[in-house]
Amino acid sequence: MAMTTEPGRRVERILLLVMLALLLFATPLVYWWAQDDSPWYLIYLLWFIIIALTAWLQYRRE
Repeated sequence: MAMTTEPGRRVERILLLVMLALLLFATPLVYWWAQDDSPWYLIYLLWFIIIALTAWLQYRRE
């Protein structure tokens, strides 16, 4: 059975995802994950999380 959501709820989820991405990549949190002692793959992990959440929201929409 397909889940139907209101268009407003979908927009809210997308905006929350955009705000999460901005929080991770355009705030002082950048200094946390860009330190020299952080693992080299941390930036890729953060991008993977954003992409996976986007794919999950897209999958739920259909």
